[in-house]
Amino acid sequence: MSSVTISEEYISIKIKIKPLMITIYRGNKPLLQRLSNEVDYERSGVAGNLYNVEVENKDEKSIVLKCEGNHWSPSKAYARLKLSLNKRLLSVSWEAESEFDYISDTWVSACETQWYGQGQLIIQAFPLNSHIIEMRPFITGNIQPPLWFTKTGIAILIDNYQLFDTRFDRGITIRGLNTKSFSYKIFIENNLVEVRKRVLKKIGLPERIPDKRVLTKPIFTTWVQYKQEVDQEKVLNFVKEIKEHDFPCSVIQIDDRWEKKYGEYTFDNSKFPDPRMMVKTIHDAGFLATLWVHPFINRDSESYEHLKIRKLLVWDPEKDEPAEVKWWNGSAGLIDISNPEASQWLDSKLKYLKENYGFDGFKFDGGDAYFFPFTRRNDSIFRPIKIGRTYGNITPNQYTDEWLRFIFENHYNLAEARVGYLAQRFGIIAREGDKESSWGLDNGLYAAVTQALTLSITGYPYIMPDMIGGNQYKFKCDKELFIRWVEATALMPIVEYSITPWTYDDETVNIAKKYSLLHTYLGDYYISLAKRAKEEGDPIISPLVLKYPEDDKCALVNDEYLVGDLLIAPVLEKGCNERVVYIPEGKWIDFWSNREIKGPAEISSEAPLERLPLYFEAHDLELIAVVEKARKEVFDLGI
Repeated sequence: MSSVTISEEYISIKIKIKPLMITIYRGNKPLLQRLSNEVDYERSGVAGNLYNVEVENKDEKSIVLKCEGNHWSPSKAYARLKLSLNKRLLSVSWEAESEFDYISDTWVSACETQWYGQGQLIIQAFPLNSHIIEMRPFITGNIQPPLWFTKTGIAILIDNYQLFDTRFDRGITIRGLNTKSFSYKIFIENNLVEVRKRVLKKIGLPERIPDKRVLTKPIFTTWVQYKQEVDQEKVLNFVKEIKEHDFPCSVIQIDDRWEKKYGEYTFDNSKFPDPRMMVKTIHDAGFLATLWVHPFINRDSESYEHLKIRKLLVWDPEKDEPAEVKWWNGSAGLIDISNPEASQWLDSKLKYLKENYGFDGFKFDGGDAYFFPFTRRNDSIFRPIKIGRTYGNITPNQYTDEWLRFIFENHYNLAEARVGYLAQRFGIIAREGDKESSWGLDNGLYAAVTQALTLSITGYPYIMPDMIGGNQYKFKCDKELFIRWVEATALMPIVEYSITPWTYDDETVNIAKKYSLLHTYLGDYYISLAKRAKEEGDPIISPLVLKYPEDDKCALVNDEYLVGDLLIAPVLEKGCNERVVYIPEGKWIDFWSNREIKGPAEISSEAPLERLPLYFEAHDLELIAVVEKARKEVFDLGI
């Protein structure tokens, strides 16, 4: 028997036995192919680990293949690959007789298509096809769901917390690590829109929506403006300046460093002599107050010994002591968020900050899986991993989602976090990772846009693109970059300033204020989109490809996005005063000229420094009324 087929309705899976190659068909069209061992190595650089494949049993919708492992396994043991097809879902499951260093599959497109997904990357490619992406192991930093889509209607989802690694190079290689079993799922639908909706309902749609105030007005945080030199006087001056410029604002956020010692959750009284009065002043100004917190307990804090004695920290994989975690603010233990006693301890600390001082909520930092303790064995090329010991026996990526579960269950109101794995259902504000004050896809302004598209497509709708202008770590943000950043992100769901517009000049203040007020005018629209994301899984920010999946040009557009029926086409290159805009099908109205444009069409749009190319669909009469009012009252365009 050289090949066999399992099928259901119009989906069929054809399996060539020697060498093992699997092809997924929709009707007569091949969509996805698992490469053979030889091609696997040639295309992905990963050695195949199967031979002597034979069919053990089969029925119409499932098959079990018995495969001998290669020399990378501890012994030449057998593994069984089960493929099961049910309602356009292919379940892939490996079971081995003994533990393998790795079990590997490489899937590539069997037809020309684009790939999307995975979350924050060093080069924030959208679509993914243009870059080689390796995560060995797949240990999350920031938001990185194990989810990949093709435009042709395929989704690959690793819906568990097992250890694995990946490589993307024209397709995805997945390797379960140090395991006797590994599984994942492949969804097959007619197009990207259908498969995305199905996968997200499987993972779980958001169960709540963020506070309506932050969906309407921007947050101001102290980080970039003051870094760790923040103190009470600077916070009060921050509030005073926002009021003096009559700038829209929902929340004043006090970032690092307010604590006396990291992990004590108590104020440094030399910097903050009267936190209660400070919060009252923020409230009296009409703003909410939030505070930066994290799961790290520094070793020089009083909390460390308390938690160590009670074993409420993540324990070292090999020693009888808490694991040492090196983070950007020193040496620490990591709170074991899977332990109910540890989470209760942290909850009590945060409740005290609310009840004693009046804080309304928190900015949650950390929680990345790469801070979770693990060791790699040096005597194996595949470096098997030993992980930190916890009350709940959780894995690194599971720590990320347990951190978000804690936030969701205890301090959801106004919460934002910058991590996630399979945490879409918690509906917490998804903050992009720190951005550099630069222009490119390598974590600059352009990446702020493409990362928002990626988070949106993978089911994180409540997106905050970090701080306008970036963090100014390596580079200073000049006026042009700041204004273009305002224009690119002011119409995203949640907006955050830290560099203040008045750092520059009156023109910058005027431009930033107008776009922030436009967002405020559209506040009810954002709230309605947030509710739809919760109920139906529809994105707030949509890549063009999600609304127009049959348009091949939309599949490649990564410098424009939709917010409902608004099309935003920001300038993402230094020194540009015009840009080409792709207008998808339908009738669109130019915000600035009121001119009607019929799509699909490529147009040249004038974009002087103060102008964001912006269009809205002609059929949405309710949106048109709001936009026209904003255009007249905010931008003085009485046309």
